[in-house]
Amino acid sequence: MDIKQLYKKTILEHNRNPRNYGTPESFTHKAEGLNAICGDQVFVFITVEDDVITQMNFDGESCAISTASSSLMTEFLTGKRVDEAKALFADFCQLMDRKSSIDSIESLGEVNNMAGVKKFPARIKSATLCWHAMNAALVGNDTATTE
Repeated sequence: MDIKQLYKKTILEHNRNPRNYGTPESFTHKAEGLNAICGDQVFVFITVEDDVITQMNFDGESCAISTASSSLMTEFLTGKRVDEAKALFADFCQLMDRKSSIDSIESLGEVNNMAGVKKFPARIKSATLCWHAMNAALVGNDTATTE
C-alpha cells in the first residue's frame, strides 16, 4: 500500500473511531488548541504520574484530519515519558514541515502515516494542532495555536 492510500485509510479509521475521545474525570495537565482560520478547537487532557504519561484524551470540534491526528497522538504518547513526548513533538513538527522532504521519522512509528497531509499545505495546521496543545499542556501553558 502506498503512502497516499495508507494516509487516507489512517485518517478515515481514526476519524470514524477516534481513540481516547472525551473529557476524563481527572487529569494533571490540560491545554486548548485553536486554529481560528478553519475553526478547529481541541482540548488535550494528560495525566502524568512519576514523569510518565499514563493517560491522554482529547475533546473538541475539529475536522477529520485534526480528529485523526489527535486520536493517533493520544494512542502513541500514552506510556511515554514527558521528555520523550516533548522530543516526539519536535520530530512530528519536523515531519510535517512542508519545506522538508522527509516522509518518515523512525521515532514516530505509525504516526508517520500523517505525512500525507504535507501534500495539502492548508491542512498541516489541522494535523499539528493537537500536538501543539499537548506540548503546551506539558510545559504549563493553557492554550496553543497554529496561527
